[in-house]
Amino acid sequence: MRRRTKRILSISSIVFVLLVTIFIVWFDWNMIKPYVERQVTEKTGREFVIRDLDVRLSLNPLISAEGISLANAEWGTEQPMLDVDKVAFRISLWDLLLGDVVLPEVSVARSKIILEKSADGKRNWDLKKEEEKEAELPEIGKLTLEEGQLTYRDPKTETDVIARIFTDPAADAREMPLDVKAEGKFTGLKFKAQAQGGKIMSLADKTLPYPIKASADVGTTHAEVDGTITGLEKLAKMDLKLNVQGEDLSALYPITGIVFFPSPPYQISGRVEHQKTEWSMKGFSGQVGKSDLGGDLLFDTGGERPILRGDVVSKVLDLNDLQGFIGARKAPQPQDTPAEKEKKKASIEAQKDRILPDQEFKVDRLQAMDADIKFTGESIRNKDLPVEHLVTHLKIDNGLLAIDPANFSVAGGNIIANVTINAREETPSGEAKVDFKRMQLPKLFPKVELTHGSTGVIGGTAKIKSHGKSVGSLLGSADGRLGLIMSGGQISNLMLEVVGLDGGEIMKFLVTGDKNVKVRCGVVDFGIKKGIMTTETFIIDTADTNIIGEGQISLVDETIEMKVSPQPKDFSIVSLRTPVHIGGTFKEPTVYPDKMLAIRVGAAVVLGIFATPVAALIPLIETGPGEDNDCKALIASTKQPLPQHSQGSKKKDGPKKH
Repeated sequence: MRRRTKRILSISSIVFVLLVTIFIVWFDWNMIKPYVERQVTEKTGREFVIRDLDVRLSLNPLISAEGISLANAEWGTEQPMLDVDKVAFRISLWDLLLGDVVLPEVSVARSKIILEKSADGKRNWDLKKEEEKEAELPEIGKLTLEEGQLTYRDPKTETDVIARIFTDPAADAREMPLDVKAEGKFTGLKFKAQAQGGKIMSLADKTLPYPIKASADVGTTHAEVDGTITGLEKLAKMDLKLNVQGEDLSALYPITGIVFFPSPPYQISGRVEHQKTEWSMKGFSGQVGKSDLGGDLLFDTGGERPILRGDVVSKVLDLNDLQGFIGARKAPQPQDTPAEKEKKKASIEAQKDRILPDQEFKVDRLQAMDADIKFTGESIRNKDLPVEHLVTHLKIDNGLLAIDPANFSVAGGNIIANVTINAREETPSGEAKVDFKRMQLPKLFPKVELTHGSTGVIGGTAKIKSHGKSVGSLLGSADGRLGLIMSGGQISNLMLEVVGLDGGEIMKFLVTGDKNVKVRCGVVDFGIKKGIMTTETFIIDTADTNIIGEGQISLVDETIEMKVSPQPKDFSIVSLRTPVHIGGTFKEPTVYPDKMLAIRVGAAVVLGIFATPVAALIPLIETGPGEDNDCKALIASTKQPLPQHSQGSKKKDGPKKH
């Protein structure tokens, strides 16, 4: 009886399995499509459609679906958000019985995905969520992508990129089987990129470093990276070798969100590491214009505002490469559009007769991030200025820029500047204190031959307050004071005679040689009101000659109206009695005696010296009325508060008497 019962049960089991098998084989799987579509639609809040569904039985059944689509958001640019021609995957029944979902093979053919944001910041991938619990991804063995396309659009940032993604057919033989090619517009700039990556499913492991190698062109910027990324979705950790080059460092702002000042063409390379909110580039090196750069940078996005910290060193610094820092305008570039070229040409044309930069500050960028940068220029290259070394510390705090200090080694001495620019308001305001310490006269003007036999140390100070949207407008609205003192040393006698236009003495020195004259004192003191520099004291007192000056220098329109009156202390029958005038503009100054034709000189004008003094010699009578001046009194006068009544008004009553 028991045998019969067992036989019946065995036959029943076989029949059941056969019936199930027949049912599965002949079952039309499309009958469950409505259920699947309804479930996905309810969970996502978007219409979900499957055109055809099929299952082929085996120990690892092959399930395939064709014509899959998921609707885009109502505000989306086009429908659908997801469109897949065919998805096929095998599922392991044995692992399924054990409670695990394992897919040994998955292939996706001809898929299109659109990810986009609306103008008000909505994201089309924010689907309806009924459960807060994060779904676990199945384990996938081999994934094959064929003709995949991903589109990303963000009208707010002017981004519209199409990426084509596929895996190499010989993926198992390659360490980096994923290929990506993308092009379009990124932050309003022309964009093109290509990349190779590791196996796609390794991206699901947030602890596994994912290998990547990529290059991209964004506008005029070209970048190459090679390294690993851990937790790609949130960029939890990164270790990449980076090489970036371009026409202008400031072009990196819309790409990276990091503010750099305008620069000449550059190339920088280093290793980028990222953990949590910090991005670091330690030991980077590169070239900006004719200057080399190196050091460490750290960009931290974890605070109220992102902050850039760094310690940067240039072993050989060309000062021309810093012109963008003070707002110098840039010439049209080959990559500029015709409209951009015309705009730059017009801008440069309007600025051609001026020296002070009028390029407006980008206030929004100064407010976009904070900074704490130390910069050292170990050796300075500049053919016009005797600058030897530079150390500066720049800080930006919510639109308040402070340079504290900028220490220039100049002509054997120092120029130390402390500058603040407050860009928290629509119109920035600025304050500056500049100290001039122990600068040597012959080194200060190395190109002026008449100073080569001179000695003497120059010092002084300047303090100004101002407001404006550019360096030019800040100086053009400045209020304050500038004072310079030369104490001790010697000055070329030939220089003094040239200033005094003493023809007889000049001819004697040209024949028998120059001699030096001891300097008793030299004081130059300007009051500054609304960008107009007006002389309060201007005297150089030597044993041979007094030189007294008066007039104005306009930082508003960059003009000079100065009169220098030499008073020789000796008698000469061929000395010019009338004063010498310095006029013209900063860019094209002129020097001329009263009622005489102007003689044009170069930009380096030193104490009224002009390039061809012999042309101005006129035989006149000189009585030598000059008197010695008290240097202590002159120096003390520069330390007194600036008289309120004399600032900003043009003098009309002749030279100031001392």
